[in-house]
This record gives sequence, structure tokens and C-alpha cells, in this order.
Amino acid sequence: MPTRSASSDELAHLRRASLILDLPTSTWATGAVFFHRYCAFVSQSNSSEPLDTHVCLILCLYLATKVTEEPRNQRDMINVNFKLTHPDNDDEPLAEAALDRLRQTMTKGELILMRTLAFDFTVELPHPWIAHILYGMAWWKDKGRPPADPSLVDERIKRVAAFAWAVANQVVEAGLVDREPARIIAAVCIVVALEAHDEPLPARDLDQWADVWAQTTKTRITDTRRLIEHHIDVATIDR
Repeated sequence: MPTRSASSDELAHLRRASLILDLPTSTWATGAVFFHRYCAFVSQSNSSEPLDTHVCLILCLYLATKVTEEPRNQRDMINVNFKLTHPDNDDEPLAEAALDRLRQTMTKGELILMRTLAFDFTVELPHPWIAHILYGMAWWKDKGRPPADPSLVDERIKRVAAFAWAVANQVVEAGLVDREPARIIAAVCIVVALEAHDEPLPARDLDQWADVWAQTTKTRITDTRRLIEHHIDVATIDR
């Protein structure tokens, strides 16, 4: 059987559902990681998919809301998924009978999904590390604590942080989160963001910076960057 991989349309579905449900990046990204793991399971098992794709997508997001402690009502998850898969339905509410059937599908499907994930729900995302490293770099004299007044944060730092965050989002969508430690990925995102905005690396060289802020080496940063840039086009990310 051909390799099963997450398509751009499937990942966009996850994004749209997350936006409608007002979920934070951590929840959307965790759901995306679960879906990539599900796809890897299907590829490795060399069997047919145990779940309908759209059911699986909303289940990945539903499971992520629990793991990240951003709970959402099952009914809301079902309604959002139905709205996205039936855009021409004129916002008519689901009939109770249909809703009950979908609830049963969700309940049974959640157990199937958890089994395909081998009940491993641990996800370490690069995003918290981006904040941690950038805060440390910018305000190391204050033990990494930014000023209480957001208006005092330098615009350059905001630009670099936003770009690094955008790179991390694409790393998630490319299914690379499980390929390297989150701290290393975050460091690469920051290096790429600094270069994109012509900001100097605050160190003697990359080796020193990698050792201080990522506890790794220049070689590891370079290799991970090569992996990331093989899968995503950094030049297409808005500056």
C-alpha cells in the first residue's frame, strides 16, 4: 500500500476547526501531531484506515483538547466538523437522531484512535521553547522575565518571535515534531528568524550560541535546519 501522509487539505481542516473552536496553538499543534502519528500507523501497518478521515481529524483535535487541558464539548466538536464537511447546509442544526449517531461514532472512534497512538499522548512542541529561549536572550539580566508592560517589548524581538513561531507551525504541519527534540527545533526556528530579519546572533558564533541557549552543537543545529528546510520553504513565510 502507498505511504499515508497528511495532506494540506486535511491539515487546513484541522486549522479551521481550531479557529472556530477558539483553540490555542498548543491544542491545534498537538492535534496535528496526533494525526501525523495516525498516518504513520496506517503506513506501517500496511492495512486500510480504521477511521473515516474527517472523523479522525476531529477526534485528533478532541483528544488534543483533553491533553492540553482546553476542554470542548463533544457536541460542539461534532457540529463544527459537520459544518466544515457540509458547507452548503445553510447552518441548519443537526437532528437529534443524527447527533446521537455521531456521538456514538466519536466515542467508538476515540478508543480506536488511542489504540493506533499506542496510548502515547506525550507531545513536546517547539513553541514554548521559542518563548523560553527568546525571553532568556532578550532579558537574561532579569532572569528571562520580559517587562510587565507589553509596549516596552522591542518591535525587533516581536518580529523575530512571530517569524520563529510561524516556522514552528510549518514544522508541525510537515510532521517533523517527532523527528528532533523540541528544544533543537525551536533553536533552529530562532536562527532562521534572526537571519530573515537581518538580526545578529547574540554570540561569538553559532557553536557558542547553540551551546548556551540550546545545549547542543552547531552541527546538530545545522543538520536539523537542513531537515526542516528540506520539507518547508522558509522563503514563503510572511515577514
